[in-house]
Amino acid sequence: LASVAAWRFVTGLLATNPILGWMAAALFAAFLLALALVSLREFAAYARLARLDGVHRAAVAALADNDAAAARKVAERLVALYADRPETEWGRSRIAERAAEAFDADTILQMAETELLAPLDQAARREIEAAARQVATVTALVPLALADVAAALTANMRMIRRIAEIYGGRAGAFGGWRLMRTVLTHLLATGALAVGDDLIESFPGGRLLSKASL
Repeated sequence: LASVAAWRFVTGLLATNPILGWMAAALFAAFLLALALVSLREFAAYARLARLDGVHRAAVAALADNDAAAARKVAERLVALYADRPETEWGRSRIAERAAEAFDADTILQMAETELLAPLDQAARREIEAAARQVATVTALVPLALADVAAALTANMRMIRRIAEIYGGRAGAFGGWRLMRTVLTHLLATGALAVGDDLIESFPGGRLLSKASL
């Protein structure tokens, strides 16, 4: 409906005032071009995230089945994924030298993680430390709870985006929301486990075992 209304507006303007009509048509064409470029960027971002998801699922399946051949394919996909990253050059060469020596999936994937992903893990750790320092500085200097929440939210969103870029999953606007949803899901699951663990510890420790000790 919006596109039909815009098209009718442009054609009506062309009929009544050709100069303004051509200006409106040019602006409409520029808007469509910008929309197409944004859509392509978002599609590329989703494709990168889908590629990483595919590698993750393949690694989980290889570990579950203890399939060395599938694990080698996962290692090859990781090497291809980070082939243009200079910090992974040494790790790629190490995997090429030692991959044939491993005969189980766990060893192959552990090798890929330690040899190939170690520099990326260090870069991600630096991003986490920088975000923590930023939030701690704002919390110490600004005595407003709302400012602390805003600073923590901004720092966390920037940190998530930077970590995604480090591991090759740079996301656009919609991909960033997908990353945030995934991170929040993991945080909620971790928090629920932590709360359940505390409740389980406090209940027998504070009630059952205390009564039994009496």
